[in-house]
Amino acid sequence: MNERYLRQIRIPHFGLDGQAALTKTKVLIVGCGGLGCPVAMYLSRGGIRHLGLVDGDKVDVTNLHRQVLYGEAHVGALKVQAAKAALLEADKGLTIDIYPTRLQKVNYKEICATYDVVVDCTDNFETRYLINDACVLLDKPLVYGAANGWEGQVAVFNVNKSGNLRDIFPEMPKPGTIQNCEEAGVLGVTTGVIGNMMALEVIKVATKIGTPLVNQLVQFDGETNVYHSLKYKPGRSPSNVQIEGTTQITWKAYHRDYKGALLVDVRSLEERAVQHIESTHMPLSKVANDVKSLDWSKQVIFFCATGKRALEAADTTRKLMGKESLAIIDTLEQ
Repeated sequence: MNERYLRQIRIPHFGLDGQAALTKTKVLIVGCGGLGCPVAMYLSRGGIRHLGLVDGDKVDVTNLHRQVLYGEAHVGALKVQAAKAALLEADKGLTIDIYPTRLQKVNYKEICATYDVVVDCTDNFETRYLINDACVLLDKPLVYGAANGWEGQVAVFNVNKSGNLRDIFPEMPKPGTIQNCEEAGVLGVTTGVIGNMMALEVIKVATKIGTPLVNQLVQFDGETNVYHSLKYKPGRSPSNVQIEGTTQITWKAYHRDYKGALLVDVRSLEERAVQHIESTHMPLSKVANDVKSLDWSKQVIFFCATGKRALEAADTTRKLMGKESLAIIDTLEQ
């Protein structure tokens, strides 16, 4: 084991097992700003060897008071490229994937798929809710944080059936009702405090040591140095989430929450013969003509091999009939 980790390996109950767990954990950091910089720094220095960085922005001079991976020489550069270079300068053995884009409805599955833990370091509500819903659909642990002014908050979602963001805030705030850090300002030290708290939660989730902040939201007021924990009950949010206009669920959610629903297979007859799932068969090519014949007194759920055709069937149903159905969007169970 690398000598650089000796001081934390000596911590009781952490040891070589804890360090090995960090080494094996792949972490995706969405947002490389005031929160993402300290998260990336402390995770990589602590033993996370594989990071993914998602951010489509470039470094601006107004970032420098809080985004501590960057210097004046980086102004105008893509954040993910500058961050990768800074992290590799400290440890050339890191594996760092960069995604110079925003996490969006069209790319979240491709980007998130290979990582063990996702960290939300973004600063806008649209992306925060997308990340939350994506992690619910993909069954990924999510470490969440936000900072504004002197204040910040941290939580851990989707660990061992714990709650998610929609259990606390079911609906996204309307545009303009809450200021972001660009409008309201933010103290650089505050993002450092919250970012380090988030990194600590990732370590706890990765090593299964300690108690992560599940089913509670910890709020921090830097002006008074007061911490407050808001506890909430999981399961108050719907078991489905909204992405790409069609309500999408996983096979896990289907078996757990949709007993009695009408399951509709939109694969070809040949695919169905190879792998049969008890269901109503309606190939995608026939959905537009035949979908009205389904029993709409039940919840209709489409599925295929990967979710792509199921989404198309659900979208077609909504456009033709004005009826909402569900689509199972993960790979067909073996």
